[in-house]
Amino acid sequence: METWSTPLIVAIAAFLALLLWRIRPRMGWTAPGRIAGKEIREAQARVEAAKTEPERAMALCDAADLMRGGGAKATYLRAMRADPASAEVVARVVSGLSRRPRTLESLLWRYLATREWTGSKEATRAALDALRVLYEGPLKNAVRAKAMGHARDAV
Repeated sequence: METWSTPLIVAIAAFLALLLWRIRPRMGWTAPGRIAGKEIREAQARVEAAKTEPERAMALCDAADLMRGGGAKATYLRAMRADPASAEVVARVVSGLSRRPRTLESLLWRYLATREWTGSKEATRAALDALRVLYEGPLKNAVRAKAMGHARDAV
């Protein structure tokens, strides 16, 4: 019978620790997760109760601010679709996803691609300016930053 090797035991323990860490939010082992879950349900109830599209968009932004991961991205996208002419919604999306520049970039490009730029110039300018800031900062692409600045000025 073969004996267990030390590296194998360490690898198994590390794998199990990582697995437990990854499923921790779903199991409700953390108090902040349970509080956030309750707050998310309350925010989603406000989304359902909203009577106008701008109210609904703001309620969706509130819900997305509490979420993490792909859920936040999808909820911010719903908010942008609910009130596509609102520069305030674009600003909320930018502030909510500022720590995730690739996700923010993807969302802003999708927003700009799915609507007329002349519909609400303020919202379009806000999206283009946010892309310019992304390309000047974390994404570091000077050519795209200049292009976004010129596009913003043209609008």
